[in-house]
Amino acid sequence: MKKMQDKIKNKENLPKCCKPKSKGIRTGLISGIIPHAGCIAIILFALLGVTVANSFFIKFLSNKYYIYVAFAVSLGIAAFAAFFYTRKFSDKRIKSHWRYISFLYTSVIAINLLMIYVIFPYAADLSSSGNVASNLENTKILKLSFEIPCSGHAPLVISGLQKVNGIASVKYISGKSFEVLYNPGEISKEQILEQDICKEFNAKEE
Repeated sequence: MKKMQDKIKNKENLPKCCKPKSKGIRTGLISGIIPHAGCIAIILFALLGVTVANSFFIKFLSNKYYIYVAFAVSLGIAAFAAFFYTRKFSDKRIKSHWRYISFLYTSVIAINLLMIYVIFPYAADLSSSGNVASNLENTKILKLSFEIPCSGHAPLVISGLQKVNGIASVKYISGKSFEVLYNPGEISKEQILEQDICKEFNAKEE
């Protein structure tokens, strides 16, 4: 028992350079999430059915370089955090600095990949499932490709199309591909492609 207490006490008395750098992971998590706040807001508004808010976001998030900007901002925040953290060391123990920085940047990259390839596509599926057609007779499938910056914008496309008369449902497939189930007696393919959301993201038939 005494040995265990001494071990805990010694661990608490360790200098900063030797303590686990869990702070690097937490900072990396924050750095990775903040740049995707816009996409997160899109998803939340789409799931809540707040289409007016999404029409506001589209003006700021339709840039095709959005994903690169978001990733650059993540790295920028991480770089600032690393600079601020390492300045607090009175000594110059490079090994300790690299341990913190490796945790930080690994977390940033992991969070960005998780958001783009797992969380955002899953959220897009949730948005799609909320749009159920009342009558599937005489409907056709139109496959469209949208120039969306990342999968986080998929709910924006879905919410923009599912309110159009004649469109029964919209499903996000992967990458930039969507499936639109529509009634040709109410709306044509050409009319679908004339919708604002289609023009905004340069939609094309696959």
